[in-house]
Amino acid sequence: MSCRPKRQPKPSSDEGYWDCSVCTFRNSAEAFKCMMCDVRKGTSTREEKAGSLTSNWSSPIG
Repeated sequence: MSCRPKRQPKPSSDEGYWDCSVCTFRNSAEAFKCMMCDVRKGTSTREEKAGSLTSNWSSPIG
């Protein structure tokens, strides 16, 4: 029997972090909102927000 301890798998470099869907800043896993833009963790992506903004601009004035 060998006395060597079992090797633990090396954790992924992405563990312990999440990327903001708006500004793409890499935040620590403990953060509940982005440290750069204050967007809450798990909110929708930029494309959806941009789509809702453009629909307001496409309405004719008057």
